[in-house]
Amino acid sequence: MAAIPSFRKNLWPRHCLPSARELVHNIVVSSKTPLSTKDIYNLALKQTAIQLVSDDSKSPEHNVPKKEHPTLVRGVTRQPSTRPPYPEHSVRSLQYLKRVVLPDLVNSKKVEKFCTKQTLSQTEIDHRLQTVTKAARKEQAVLLAIPRNTWLWRMTMPPPPPKPLPTSTLSKSELLGLPRLTAADVGVGEDWSHLNKRRQRARKEKVERDLKWMWTLQAAKREAAREALQLSAPASVHCQ
Repeated sequence: MAAIPSFRKNLWPRHCLPSARELVHNIVVSSKTPLSTKDIYNLALKQTAIQLVSDDSKSPEHNVPKKEHPTLVRGVTRQPSTRPPYPEHSVRSLQYLKRVVLPDLVNSKKVEKFCTKQTLSQTEIDHRLQTVTKAARKEQAVLLAIPRNTWLWRMTMPPPPPKPLPTSTLSKSELLGLPRLTAADVGVGEDWSHLNKRRQRARKEKVERDLKWMWTLQAAKREAAREALQLSAPASVHCQ
């Protein structure tokens, strides 16, 4: 690993360290439930930072700037920059986790943030009520017990499978560009109760003839339409 330039030795790395990325990703993957940012941070601090193997084992993954002291510059006391709570840890602060590590994992599509309704635990409610006056405690306790929007982290969920294409409701004739015909078009199902028996018998025979002719004619039209499509297909391919 290349040596750290001298001008960067007093600068905290602003990029996502590989060990921080791997540590946080493993925490989210191994959790059976979604985690808040603070949950991930607390779990990361409990685990030993992952040390990546490199050709030069003596070179650190990142530089930890030395602790600064107030200095006097032109009569003005210059205060040192604020050090993170855990400078030796790969996840050195909550802000570093929130602004650098987690966005890096989102960009690589390894984790995702989502909003859900969640109720505070009794321990959290009691902790928050300690900062409220006794007069407002009862009303505040009711408000804290209401489920609220909470942002949590989890592994990136795979995209949902594509919806199956809707089954065509067109008849064979309509798929070939022919009008849909039904038995009702020639009188099947009509009420003939007002006719005498001789006329009913004659009407039935006529409808049966018409129905048979309609199906024969429709079959011939479908066959002609299929032949026309087959003849036009090679021509269209040739034109391309």
